[in-house]
Formats: sequence, C-alpha cells, structure tokens
Amino acid sequence: MKSFKRMAAVAAVAVAGPTILTATPAMAADQPAVIVPDVAPKDDAADAGTPPPAVPDVQTPAPVPVPAPAVPAPAVPDVQAPAPQPAPVADKAAKNAKSDDAQDAESDGILMGPDVTVAGIPKNGFKADGSWTPLQVTVDNGGYLAVPNYTPTLSVDGYGGTFKPSQVKVEWKTTGGTWQSAKLTQGEAFGSSLRYDFGTDASLAKGSSYTVDVRIAFAAGTTVMPFDLVSAGYSRVGNHVNYSPSAWYNATIVGAVDDRENPFVEGPALTVNGVPETIKAGGDWTNLSVRVDNAGKEALKGFNVGLVLARPDWVKMKPSQIKVEVLSKDKNGKAGWHEAEVWSEEEGVFFGIDLAGGPVAAGQSFDVQFRIRFAADAPLGAVSLVSWGSSQVGPDTPTPWADSRSRARLTTIVAASTNTGGNGNQPNPNGGAKPITDTTGNTGNTGTTGATGGELAATGSDPATTWALGGAGVALAMGAALVAGTGRRRRTTA
Repeated sequence: MKSFKRMAAVAAVAVAGPTILTATPAMAADQPAVIVPDVAPKDDAADAGTPPPAVPDVQTPAPVPVPAPAVPAPAVPDVQAPAPQPAPVADKAAKNAKSDDAQDAESDGILMGPDVTVAGIPKNGFKADGSWTPLQVTVDNGGYLAVPNYTPTLSVDGYGGTFKPSQVKVEWKTTGGTWQSAKLTQGEAFGSSLRYDFGTDASLAKGSSYTVDVRIAFAAGTTVMPFDLVSAGYSRVGNHVNYSPSAWYNATIVGAVDDRENPFVEGPALTVNGVPETIKAGGDWTNLSVRVDNAGKEALKGFNVGLVLARPDWVKMKPSQIKVEVLSKDKNGKAGWHEAEVWSEEEGVFFGIDLAGGPVAAGQSFDVQFRIRFAADAPLGAVSLVSWGSSQVGPDTPTPWADSRSRARLTTIVAASTNTGGNGNQPNPNGGAKPITDTTGNTGNTGTTGATGGELAATGSDPATTWALGGAGVALAMGAALVAGTGRRRRTTA
C-alpha cells in the first residue's frame, strides 16, 4: 500500500502540482473542461469563508425534471442515506473566517459532492455594456449522498484587477419563471471575489440533479481583464457550514488578453457503466466498465484511465478490503483478468486504482472492463466511483495534455444475505442486482452510454489485448489533491 505522501508525490511529478482531470455533466460546447485543483490550504481561505445564513426559498415550487432551468422543490431526505459528515478541516483560517454578516458559523469541513458546473461561458469574453449573458449552473448530486440546506454559488474574481459590486449584476430564474437578484456576499474571507448565492434547497436528494438559469451583466466602464468564474456551493446545518468542491473557469471581459498558461485540453469522454444499486460485502465479482469515447477528437499516442473510489459518508476503509481486476495485458504482455493495486491515503476514504493505458485512435470508442469485490468485513455504506484519464505520462510529455473525468456513480455496500450462492465469479453485477446505467445519453462531456459485461471495443480493438495494466498515477493524483486540499478544482478552456 502506498502512503498519502507517495500519492502527493505522484501528483506533483505528473503536473508540477496535484492534478484533477475532469469533464462536467453539462459544459457548453465551446467550454471543454479540464481541472487542476489548488491543494495549498492557504490559497483556499477565500473559498472556505463563512457565508451568511442561507435563506430558504420562500416559494414552494414543484419538482423540476433534469435538466430543468429552475431550482427544484425541497425534497424529502433519503432516510437510508447516512447524513453527510464533515471532512477534516483543511485550513485553520477557513474555520475562523467570518462573512460580512458577522455570524459565528464554523466552516468545519468539505463535502465530496455535489459537483456544481457552469455552461454557456462565451469563448470570446463577456461584454462590458450592461447586457445580460445567459449561463446555466448545474448541481449534480448523482454520485453523492443527500445534502441538507444546499445553496449553489457563483463568484467572479478579477485577474490583475478587481470588480466593484456596482459593476456586476447576477440574477437567477425561480421556478415561477421570474428573475431574482442573487445575494452578494463579500468579506475578508473571500478576498477580492464577489460571491453570489441563489436558491437554497432544503434537501438535495441523493442521486438528484438540476439546472438553474442564471444571467450576468458587466456594466460599461468595467476594467477589461481576465477573471476567474467560480461555481461552488455550501450546506449549512445550525452553526456549521460544509463546502462542496468548487470549479474555477478562465473567463475574460471582451478585449482582454489572457496570458494564463493552459496546458490542458479536453480528453475522451469517460462514463462508468454497470454500477449496481448495491454490492454485497463478501459477495462475488461485480462487472463494470469505463466507456472511453474519443469521438470528434484527435488521436492520442498514450492515454491512461484510472478509477477513484471514495466514501462520501466518510467511513474509513482499508485497501485490503477492496479487490479490483482489469481485463488487460500484464507487464509480460499476457491478456486476461489482472489484479490492479488499490492505493490509499491515511484518511482511508479515498482510494486510487490505475486501470489501464494505451493508444486511442481519432474518433475511437471502446470499453475498459474491470470488476470489483469487497471483503466480508468491509464497512457498509455509500461508495462513489469516478473515472479519470490523462495523456500525461511523465514530466517530458509534450503539452497540451488531454485530461478527462466521468460523472460520479453511487452504490452502497450492503451485508451479505444467507443465500448468496457460490463463491465463483458471476456474469451479472452482484449476482443479478439491477445495475444503474447512464440514461441521459450524450450530455456535455459524459459521453454516450455503452453496454457492459464483456463488450469489446466498438472499433473492433479489444482493450484486453491492446491496453496494458496500470496507468501513470492518474487516480492517485486525484485522490491526493482532494485529500490535501479543500476540493478546489480548476477548469480552463482548451
């Protein structure tokens, strides 16, 4: 088992700093996503400041279908899902930070989800003439547990300058179809950022997603400069506030020269398929796959796919309680099922598995097949699965690097029943449990749904004979970044 220090080292070697590679569930076509998180707690003070008390939406709207351009009605909490637990405090300054409302709430941790993303960022910049630019903010809790009193946020932070509150207007559309001004939050904890809150959901249900229509306007006379557009969110329960990972996008005012280095481009779309609703502790193999869809993209000489397994309930596990095998070649070139090493950090809630790697042809799509089982003594509870990918194989890899991330998938480890059958491998997940598959089709960067359980590549190239076991620390880099930092992620344009 590799230590957390080893994970951080792998991440640092890979990109001269821990790297998270991701695609969003609802990104605009002109805004491919690549994530590079900041893991230095000091830099996260602005993200982790204490906001004012979240004010629930006084309306009682009806549930909104996905994706719906509105905030859904408060949902009944999933009584089967454990209440989200705060992560270890990543930054002492964050705990002591105060908002402009001078409340005594404590920023005492982070949430693993939901993922809050933005679509519609104009490639050529935002106009500074007072006109509205429409955006869509998606709150995706598909791979995570229920979250109480959740408020999505959007922030602007000038690069080389600052915005005045009078120069920026942000509004969001209610379920009634009316536009409402977003609440502006400022304060020392947020630095030069202007943060806008909109729509508190009394209970963001497990597995739910929704989209909010947002519009933003910059007044005439606004400084022409690059800036960061940051999507995030927080959950307030009593006197405690927990934050979900934030996504930082490079944006500009029209006419600005953006000299920020961006070595990343959007890689193949990744989708984790076949994830069942439950997996029995001590049960047989569960067959899964990662769909690699390079449609519309250039060939890659090398691309590595990894898996991150996380406990959103913050229940600790041991790597020895997780077994993963990949259909691929081993180091001797022998094709078949080969065991993949499961790495973890000291907290025992994030686990990285490098699945396989190899060349990807232009427009090629195929499945990387793997299977997973949990030991009989594995702690019961929720498990999130996310696939990560990168063409980055070392410090000498030429830029730009192609990076990818799948949507999170959620399953639950349950106790084995007395009639589990034999101990041999079973062709169906969990010996017949209903799998959860992506029914959203080709949405943003999530790719298309692919069949699982023995399917070969759509192009006729079998990953079992063309791809080699293991990658280049892709999964470990993600795990190290999430644990070392506060979940802050950067998304930049291609």
